[in-house]
Amino acid sequence: MDIVFTLKKTLTLLALVDPLLAIPLFISATSGLDIERKHQFSRQLGMTVALALLAGGLFGLHFLSFMGVSLAAIQVGGGAIVFVVAVAMVVAKEETVKYTAAESAQAASGPSIVPLGVPLLAGPAALSYVMATSRIEKWGDLLPVILPPVLAGVATWLCFRVASRGGRLLATTSLKVVERLAGFLLTAIAVEMMATGLKALFPPLVS
Repeated sequence: MDIVFTLKKTLTLLALVDPLLAIPLFISATSGLDIERKHQFSRQLGMTVALALLAGGLFGLHFLSFMGVSLAAIQVGGGAIVFVVAVAMVVAKEETVKYTAAESAQAASGPSIVPLGVPLLAGPAALSYVMATSRIEKWGDLLPVILPPVLAGVATWLCFRVASRGGRLLATTSLKVVERLAGFLLTAIAVEMMATGLKALFPPLVS
């Protein structure tokens, strides 16, 4: 069961981080750099994504509990954010939802972890998702908390490493199809998150 959930969580995080969408910003930000510096920046972005998501998964719920926010509230709120991003992916408006014009311009102006790494890649949707799905009650719960963020970071690094060499991972048409399918699956996951949270907040809904 943990393996299945870990796989599901990894795929969801990859869709929410979506490094493919940020490739134009990465290329613009690194246009004046040599290949070694581009590779270094791609590693930094991958590590930033992994560490930010790990921090959200390991410590996010503790911080929110300290603030008096329940897991159920995070599931509802995080599900709503994921739902908005998912719908934007389905209608090909993800970039306008995840990035403001000012953030895009700043990210493309030069190699900087902020805002390209955080909050454009490891943004509110991805962070709220890992917090809502990272409850640790036994040692076995650590696998789906730690592995998906690490794999999302590795995927981000590899994506930008290929882009730094001028490679194309997918054709534009194929990329649009993949993003729409990912968005459709994310809508279902978002609804599931919100339903779980609403049931915990309002127990009469279960009866």
